[in-house]
Amino acid sequence: MPIMPFTKSKRPLKIAVIIKRFITTGGAERYAYEITKRIAKEHEVHVFAHKWDYDAPDIKFHRLANPINKPSWIKQWVFSRKCGDILKKDNFDIVHTHEKIVNFDVMTIHSPCFKSGVFKSKKNALGIIKLLTTFFNPRKLGWLLLENRQFKSGKNKIFIAVSNNVKEDVMLSYGTEDSRFHIAYPGVGLNMELLNVCKQEKVNLRKSYGISSEDTVFLFVGSEFKRKGLDVLLRAIAGLKDEKVKLLVAGDGGGRLREDEALVGKMGISQKVTFLGLVKEVERLYGISDALVLPTISDPSPLVPLEAMWCGVPVVMSAPKYCGASEHIRNDEALILKDPHDSATLSQLLRRLLDPHFRGEMSLKGRELAMGITWDKTTQETLLAYEHALRFKAYPRET
Repeated sequence: MPIMPFTKSKRPLKIAVIIKRFITTGGAERYAYEITKRIAKEHEVHVFAHKWDYDAPDIKFHRLANPINKPSWIKQWVFSRKCGDILKKDNFDIVHTHEKIVNFDVMTIHSPCFKSGVFKSKKNALGIIKLLTTFFNPRKLGWLLLENRQFKSGKNKIFIAVSNNVKEDVMLSYGTEDSRFHIAYPGVGLNMELLNVCKQEKVNLRKSYGISSEDTVFLFVGSEFKRKGLDVLLRAIAGLKDEKVKLLVAGDGGGRLREDEALVGKMGISQKVTFLGLVKEVERLYGISDALVLPTISDPSPLVPLEAMWCGVPVVMSAPKYCGASEHIRNDEALILKDPHDSATLSQLLRRLLDPHFRGEMSLKGRELAMGITWDKTTQETLLAYEHALRFKAYPRET
């Protein structure tokens, strides 16, 4: 029997949403924000969080204390225990978590398992030694135990993966049945008015960044430079030394900023690269860029590539093995980098994008694809997961 979404004729659900930071920046945080505000239009939603920057009459917020001066894995265990204690005091139809906790009905999984990172195959003696030391490392053991209880305790839990890559990782790591999964890709949606203004002021905005009308502008957006592959992109840009190109880098670097700035200087491409730091209104950058590049080595389902395509900006990104957003690509809507460590091949892909006609073709195909990837679809799949969970709980669906 097919699972049907809730309709207005059925009584509203009382839903608890667990997310440490209910804010509009960040991948998991933005995801939770977008679907929760939509679900709250028809259901009673309670958000349990450390922090939020979105106040709305249709959402009830509950502040959770944030324990400080503790290792991250201990803080997560404390957070999980605290959530369990608080949720026992009320009667929620659905407990939906975006965080690593033990007690829930529905969990959205935003990243691969900790276990898969620890136990992936090691090809040398050093790797084997690192694997063996896991059993004497309280931090790793703490995360593994929490994750094991998260996936193995209780057969009625339903999981929402943000990409097929994430789903397969969990199934391989913990043997979770395929029937307990839903896939709800992140949606796309930006401030179109701001984007249009930026496009209209494109010449002046580009001048403010030292960009001439003859330059091809590549954009990189990411908070963790190492994981997102900035060093590989910088080497690819160095391979275009004789071309009129500029690279705009948005993000704080995740502790790598000085190292990558030094790499830029060492390669002699300082005139081609501009570090912008954190940028809140990324639409401004999409409006002045000719292409976005994300050679990430691990990104379950990044928003940035699809946002860029939605704005008509051609995209280069890593293959589905490394980048969940690539799972959407079927008809060359983006350029796919098979090996995100291969700067020479990336440089060749960037060279293709120096052609305005080619960029125009990619822009049209990418935008057509991205326009069909919406947060409403993400929300719809989430409601289907709720329905799935309630079938296990024998919930009286009709009023």
